[in-house]
Amino acid sequence: MKQIETKQIKAKLIHADVTFNDVAAIADRMVWTGRLPTVNAIHDELHGGSLEKVRQCFTLWKAGYNHIQAEKTHISDLPPELQHLLAEAFEKRIAALKAKLNAESAEIRVERDRLAKVNELLTAQIQALMLALGDAEVKIADQDERISMLKKEIASERNLRINMEQRIREAPKEPTIVENRLDDPPPAACGGA
Repeated sequence: MKQIETKQIKAKLIHADVTFNDVAAIADRMVWTGRLPTVNAIHDELHGGSLEKVRQCFTLWKAGYNHIQAEKTHISDLPPELQHLLAEAFEKRIAALKAKLNAESAEIRVERDRLAKVNELLTAQIQALMLALGDAEVKIADQDERISMLKKEIASERNLRINMEQRIREAPKEPTIVENRLDDPPPAACGGA
């Protein structure tokens, strides 16, 4: 039911002329809710109407609002009972703010301590990783040296194999030479039969 009434009120405002009371009500509500009243904001709240009429009414409201603010009195001008109540409210507000700040400060200290422990843990892990990295670098250097030695051995073995293959290829020529010598007549110094 309230939605229907709200829609009807909005519809009336769209078609109705803007009045000072409409503008003042919206501007006051904006101030009380902590918003800054402006011509455009009020015009939007009215859902239409003459922007110039809103501007005129807002100027009048603003002049009256500034006059009301200028009439504010100092706390010492108030009666003692009211001064006492204001002082109590002020002290309660300050105590509440101090309590809130102390609680936030305690939370910050707890979080700081937690982060310090996390930092120590991460620092220890980084140091362990750096040591492991150093060990790995030493092992890599040893493996590089070993690989270099193995390459030299492989090269030496390859050269030896090439030499052996060369000798094997040349080896059949020697028995032929020996066979020819066996077929030759024995030397005279042997004293043949």
